[in-house]
Amino acid sequence: MKSTDKFFAAVFVFSTLLFSCGKNSGDAEQIEPIAIEKKNSAHKWFALNKDGYIQVDAPQKASAALQKPWTECVRISCMGQSAEKTPLDVSQSGEPKIFSLANRLGIIVMSQSGVKVFKDPQFFDERTADKLVFMNGEPIYSVYRNSYFNEKISSSQPFRPFLIQFTADSGVYFPILTYENLSLSPNSEVNDFCWNGTEWFCSIKNYTESETHFSYLKFRPETALLSISPEKNLIAIQKSSEDEFRRVRSPKDFSAAPKRVQSLLKGLPADFDFYVECKDAGGATARQFIHSKRTDATSMARSVVQLSGTWIGALFEDGTLYLNGALYANKILNNSKNLALRLPKLAEGYKYTDFGISGTTLFAAWEQTDFYKTGRAGFLQVDLKPILYKDAE
Repeated sequence: MKSTDKFFAAVFVFSTLLFSCGKNSGDAEQIEPIAIEKKNSAHKWFALNKDGYIQVDAPQKASAALQKPWTECVRISCMGQSAEKTPLDVSQSGEPKIFSLANRLGIIVMSQSGVKVFKDPQFFDERTADKLVFMNGEPIYSVYRNSYFNEKISSSQPFRPFLIQFTADSGVYFPILTYENLSLSPNSEVNDFCWNGTEWFCSIKNYTESETHFSYLKFRPETALLSISPEKNLIAIQKSSEDEFRRVRSPKDFSAAPKRVQSLLKGLPADFDFYVECKDAGGATARQFIHSKRTDATSMARSVVQLSGTWIGALFEDGTLYLNGALYANKILNNSKNLALRLPKLAEGYKYTDFGISGTTLFAAWEQTDFYKTGRAGFLQVDLKPILYKDAE
């Protein structure tokens, strides 16, 4: 990974890497990278604001934003890749969509065909939006109010949603599960959850003026979540434990990662410590893996993996992106060998946080960070077709 720092600083770099199959990745053969000059590369910068987004020359040239705790500011908290259609369903406008959950703003639907913001002040203005997942192909996310930054968060709230579904066809938001459904007290907040495709696990922060403690529950809907209401609560709620919640949420060793993920990142040095957040297109909560002898992931290189039907990609915070497979409705890349791309270098204090690919258009979230605070935030858009498929007819 350290060798990527030697790549060109102000350019978008595309390189193909041939990884050795041996245990020592230092023997990997590296092909000379192809540099794409900034003026010729098809990429654009966008910065978020309270109204949506605007195009900017570079992240650091966006209008200054007051740094706030990440739960309270406008930023892309996560990006979810919709599942690809089958080859029989491929059409010119049918490329997969990327659902970007923009905290304090709404959902930004990104695709090769365009970008559109769906705002909803009712659910976003005073709540933190996080943890996007999919059920039956529809994006679902959670909302909460952090008690540390919002005193007396629930005593005056007559309606407290927990899970909200976004319907892409209509652009409408539906609250599908509330705190009332879960029989939670006014002085409680769901601070984390996991949806494994069958069952939901929740960690609940309970607080009083003198103390804070945590409790845990799990449930599986006995009907579609949209059919649930306070009057007809068809979910079987059970008590869980801290141990059970840790088992479902704690990172696993990288050896347990999907084989496609292991194969994509096999060229990294054996002694390189990194953390992987692995997302399945149109899937449940991301799985987490650690490639290290250590258990503390805070100081490791962090990456997000998107597992789609025909391709897989892994983006590290410095902009190093590994790819393998065939992008939607296109041929297989590099004879099925792994590819490495280097996104434009960010200024100090900025990092890439998430990404998605729709058709041959890449979208990557970026933000300005200082410990737990975030300032400017936005996304990068890159047309990959002239880079990856420049020889295509």
